[in-house]
Amino acid sequence: MIDTPNLAYFKYLDSIKARYSIEYLQSLVKADIYLFKTNYTLQGGATTLFRGICNVPSLILWVTSLELLLSCKPLPVFATFFKLKIPCYDLFREYSYIRGGKGLETLLSSLPALEKLEFSQEVLCFLPENVPSCLLYKLKAIKITNFTDEKHCIGKAKYFLKNGGALQKLTILTAPDVSVEKQLKISNVLSASPRESKQLCILIV
Repeated sequence: MIDTPNLAYFKYLDSIKARYSIEYLQSLVKADIYLFKTNYTLQGGATTLFRGICNVPSLILWVTSLELLLSCKPLPVFATFFKLKIPCYDLFREYSYIRGGKGLETLLSSLPALEKLEFSQEVLCFLPENVPSCLLYKLKAIKITNFTDEKHCIGKAKYFLKNGGALQKLTILTAPDVSVEKQLKISNVLSASPRESKQLCILIV
Protein backbone atom coordinates (compact mmCIF):
# COMPACT_ATOMS: atom_id res chain seq x y z
CA MET A 1 0.00 0.00 0.00
CA ILE A 2 1.17 3.51 -0.85
CA ASP A 3 -0.39 5.79 1.78
CA THR A 4 1.53 9.06 2.01
CA PRO A 5 -0.78 12.09 2.39
CA ASN A 6 2.14 14.57 2.53
CA LEU A 7 3.97 13.27 -0.54
CA ALA A 8 4.56 16.05 -3.10
CA TYR A 9 6.74 14.28 -5.71
CA PHE A 10 6.29 10.67 -6.77
CA LYS A 11 8.74 8.87 -9.09
CA TYR A 12 8.27 5.29 -10.24
CA LEU A 13 10.89 3.49 -12.34
CA ASP A 14 10.23 -0.23 -12.68
CA SER A 15 7.95 -2.83 -14.18
CA ILE A 16 4.63 -3.63 -12.54
CA LYS A 17 4.80 -7.09 -10.98
CA ALA A 18 2.20 -6.67 -8.25
CA ARG A 19 -1.01 -4.82 -7.54
CA TYR A 20 -0.57 -1.71 -5.43
CA SER A 21 -3.13 -0.05 -3.22
CA ILE A 22 -2.68 3.70 -3.57
CA GLU A 23 -4.53 6.01 -1.22
CA TYR A 24 -4.43 9.53 0.17
CA LEU A 25 -2.07 11.33 -2.19
CA GLN A 26 -3.81 14.70 -1.74
CA SER A 27 -0.53 16.67 -1.60
CA LEU A 28 0.94 15.22 -4.79
CA VAL A 29 1.96 17.97 -7.24
CA LYS A 30 4.19 16.07 -9.66
CA ALA A 31 4.71 12.47 -10.78
CA ASP A 32 7.40 10.90 -12.98
CA ILE A 33 6.37 7.49 -14.30
CA TYR A 34 8.70 5.20 -16.26
CA LEU A 35 7.08 1.79 -16.53
CA PHE A 36 8.42 -0.91 -18.81
CA LYS A 37 6.80 -4.14 -19.86
CA THR A 38 8.15 -7.58 -19.09
CA ASN A 39 6.66 -11.04 -19.29
CA TYR A 40 5.51 -10.53 -15.70
CA THR A 41 3.94 -7.09 -16.06
CA LEU A 42 0.46 -6.84 -14.54
CA GLN A 43 -1.84 -4.48 -16.44
CA GLY A 44 -4.14 -4.39 -13.42
CA GLY A 45 -1.29 -3.06 -11.31
CA ALA A 46 -0.55 -0.35 -13.87
CA THR A 47 -4.22 0.62 -13.95
CA THR A 48 -4.29 0.96 -10.16
CA LEU A 49 -1.15 3.08 -10.24
CA PHE A 50 -2.50 5.52 -12.82
CA ARG A 51 -5.87 5.83 -11.11
CA GLY A 52 -4.07 6.55 -7.85
CA ILE A 53 -2.28 9.56 -9.33
CA CYS A 54 -5.09 10.86 -11.55
CA ASN A 55 -5.38 14.06 -9.48
CA VAL A 56 -1.74 15.08 -9.95
CA PRO A 57 -1.32 18.51 -11.62
CA SER A 58 1.93 17.69 -13.47
CA LEU A 59 3.11 14.42 -15.00
CA ILE A 60 6.23 13.17 -16.77
CA LEU A 61 5.10 10.08 -18.67
CA TRP A 62 7.71 8.10 -20.57
CA VAL A 63 6.75 6.44 -23.85
CA THR A 64 6.86 2.93 -22.41
CA SER A 65 4.42 4.08 -19.71
CA LEU A 66 2.08 5.60 -22.29
CA GLU A 67 1.33 2.20 -23.77
CA LEU A 68 0.35 0.82 -20.37
CA LEU A 69 -1.77 3.86 -19.57
CA LEU A 70 -3.65 3.60 -22.85
CA SER A 71 -4.36 -0.07 -22.10
CA CYS A 72 -6.33 0.89 -18.97
CA LYS A 73 -10.05 0.15 -19.25
CA PRO A 74 -11.66 2.54 -18.77
CA LEU A 75 -9.02 5.17 -19.42
CA PRO A 76 -8.55 7.32 -16.29
CA VAL A 77 -9.60 10.97 -16.54
CA PHE A 78 -7.00 13.42 -15.23
CA ALA A 79 -9.45 16.21 -14.41
CA THR A 80 -6.99 18.58 -12.67
CA PHE A 81 -4.03 17.82 -14.87
CA PHE A 82 -2.45 20.93 -16.43
CA LYS A 83 1.08 19.88 -17.48
CA LEU A 84 2.24 16.79 -19.41
CA LYS A 85 5.68 15.87 -20.70
CA ILE A 86 6.33 12.69 -22.72
CA PRO A 87 10.10 12.36 -23.16
CA CYS A 88 11.95 9.65 -25.07
CA TYR A 89 15.14 8.31 -23.51
CA ASP A 90 15.88 6.03 -26.46
CA LEU A 91 13.63 7.08 -29.32
CA PHE A 92 14.30 4.17 -31.67
CA ARG A 93 13.68 1.58 -28.97
CA GLU A 94 10.73 3.27 -27.30
CA TYR A 95 8.99 4.17 -30.55
CA SER A 96 8.35 0.45 -31.08
CA TYR A 97 5.91 0.59 -28.17
CA ILE A 98 3.53 2.87 -30.04
CA ARG A 99 4.16 2.09 -33.70
CA GLY A 100 0.90 1.12 -35.36
CA GLY A 101 -1.03 1.53 -32.13
CA LYS A 102 -2.61 4.23 -30.02
CA GLY A 103 -0.67 7.29 -29.01
CA LEU A 104 -1.03 10.73 -27.50
CA GLU A 105 -4.17 11.48 -29.50
CA THR A 106 -6.07 8.89 -27.42
CA LEU A 107 -4.91 10.38 -24.12
CA LEU A 108 -5.76 14.01 -24.92
CA SER A 109 -9.49 13.37 -24.54
CA SER A 110 -8.87 12.47 -20.88
CA LEU A 111 -7.01 15.71 -20.10
CA PRO A 112 -9.72 18.41 -20.07
CA ALA A 113 -7.66 20.93 -18.05
CA LEU A 114 -4.31 20.51 -19.85
CA GLU A 115 -2.45 23.81 -20.39
CA LYS A 116 1.16 22.78 -21.13
CA LEU A 117 2.22 19.88 -23.36
CA GLU A 118 5.64 18.63 -24.45
CA PHE A 119 6.13 15.51 -26.56
CA SER A 120 8.22 13.90 -29.29
CA GLN A 121 6.27 14.08 -32.53
CA GLU A 122 6.29 10.29 -33.00
CA VAL A 123 3.95 9.70 -30.05
CA LEU A 124 1.13 11.48 -31.88
CA CYS A 125 0.21 8.54 -34.10
CA PHE A 126 -2.90 10.04 -35.67
CA LEU A 127 -4.69 13.38 -35.74
CA PRO A 128 -7.80 13.18 -33.52
CA GLU A 129 -11.04 13.17 -35.51
CA ASN A 130 -12.81 14.93 -32.65
CA VAL A 131 -10.79 17.89 -31.41
CA PRO A 132 -10.00 17.42 -27.68
CA SER A 133 -11.60 20.04 -25.44
CA CYS A 134 -8.23 20.89 -23.90
CA LEU A 135 -6.94 21.98 -27.32
CA LEU A 136 -10.01 24.05 -28.03
CA TYR A 137 -10.12 25.91 -24.73
CA LYS A 138 -7.15 25.27 -22.41
CA LEU A 139 -3.80 24.48 -24.04
CA LYS A 140 -1.54 27.53 -23.88
CA ALA A 141 1.93 26.12 -24.59
CA ILE A 142 2.99 23.18 -26.78
CA LYS A 143 6.52 21.95 -27.41
CA ILE A 144 7.10 19.32 -30.10
CA THR A 145 10.51 17.66 -30.25
CA ASN A 146 12.33 15.61 -32.91
CA PHE A 147 10.43 17.55 -35.57
CA THR A 148 11.18 17.12 -39.29
CA ASP A 149 10.11 18.76 -42.55
CA GLU A 150 8.15 15.71 -43.66
CA LYS A 151 4.56 16.36 -44.68
CA HIS A 152 2.94 14.19 -42.00
CA CYS A 153 5.03 15.85 -39.30
CA ILE A 154 4.20 19.38 -40.40
CA GLY A 155 0.56 18.30 -40.54
CA LYS A 156 0.65 17.63 -36.80
CA ALA A 157 1.76 21.18 -36.05
CA LYS A 158 -0.86 22.55 -38.45
CA TYR A 159 -3.54 20.63 -36.54
CA PHE A 160 -2.60 22.34 -33.28
CA LEU A 161 -2.47 25.74 -34.98
CA LYS A 162 -5.88 25.28 -36.58
CA ASN A 163 -7.64 24.11 -33.40
CA GLY A 164 -5.70 25.69 -30.52
CA GLY A 165 -8.13 28.33 -29.35
CA ALA A 166 -6.09 29.33 -26.28
CA LEU A 167 -2.65 28.56 -27.71
CA GLN A 168 -0.05 31.23 -26.95
CA LYS A 169 3.23 29.50 -27.79
CA LEU A 170 4.20 26.65 -30.12
CA THR A 171 7.83 25.58 -29.83
CA ILE A 172 9.30 23.30 -32.49
CA LEU A 173 12.56 21.54 -31.62
CA THR A 174 13.83 19.96 -34.82
CA ALA A 175 15.65 16.64 -35.12
CA PRO A 176 19.48 16.76 -35.17
CA ASP A 177 19.68 16.08 -38.92
CA VAL A 178 17.34 18.93 -39.91
CA SER A 179 19.33 21.68 -41.63
CA VAL A 180 18.89 25.42 -41.23
CA GLU A 181 17.34 25.52 -44.70
CA LYS A 182 14.75 22.94 -43.68
CA GLN A 183 14.06 24.84 -40.47
CA LEU A 184 13.33 27.90 -42.58
CA LYS A 185 10.99 25.85 -44.76
CA ILE A 186 9.11 24.64 -41.67
CA SER A 187 8.89 28.21 -40.38
CA ASN A 188 7.49 29.53 -43.66
CA VAL A 189 4.88 26.78 -43.94
CA LEU A 190 3.65 27.14 -40.36
CA SER A 191 3.65 30.93 -40.47
CA ALA A 192 1.32 30.79 -43.48
CA SER A 193 -0.97 28.15 -41.95
CA PRO A 194 -4.44 28.99 -40.57
CA ARG A 195 -4.52 29.47 -36.81
CA GLU A 196 -7.34 29.79 -34.33
CA SER A 197 -5.44 31.83 -31.74
CA LYS A 198 -4.55 35.41 -32.62
CA GLN A 199 -1.99 35.68 -29.79
CA LEU A 200 0.28 32.87 -30.92
CA CYS A 201 4.07 32.86 -31.09
CA ILE A 202 5.87 30.14 -33.09
CA LEU A 203 9.45 29.36 -32.13
CA ILE A 204 11.57 26.95 -34.21
CA VAL A 205 14.96 25.82 -32.90
